[in-house]
Amino acid sequence: MDAKDLQKWQREKAKELFDYSHTLLEAAKKLSDHHMAEIEWGMKNALDSAKSAAKNDLSKLKDLQEEATKEAAKRAAAYQKKVKAVLKDLSEGAADETEKHLEKVRSSLVSWLEDAENKMPAHADKLSKVVHEMSTTGQNMFKEGRRIVNQVAEAAEKNIDEMVKKSSGSKKKTD
Repeated sequence: MDAKDLQKWQREKAKELFDYSHTLLEAAKKLSDHHMAEIEWGMKNALDSAKSAAKNDLSKLKDLQEEATKEAAKRAAAYQKKVKAVLKDLSEGAADETEKHLEKVRSSLVSWLEDAENKMPAHADKLSKVVHEMSTTGQNMFKEGRRIVNQVAEAAEKNIDEMVKKSSGSKKKTD
């Protein structure tokens, strides 16, 4: 790689890192916005409860607490989904970029092997085939690993949703 190609490659990498830092910043901003909305709701709820307690209105305080408990369960599920969506977008973007770079590395390796094959003595084609198969297998393993991780995350989310539904259902039965 000559100096001109190296500079071009460095500029491309710098641009990718800059773009990715903006992606991370946007994700952090979205997460902060979601978190701030939950904090504001919690503060409003606490203020309403404090006002009722100060007025010694215990029946209204009890109603506020029951309502807040139900609302908190709903908001927690919604918050979880929002955060999961932000993190999923972020992880998919990172995985796509990683996959793109792995493909570049693999194609560079294959090109190098094809070039080296012409310069190497006999049986170099066997080595070339082995390395080519290994790089292809590695790329397929990455894709399969990504698919498995997504399946596990979806199963975990379903389990959490079922637990939330069961806990909110059992609270309704005891009331």
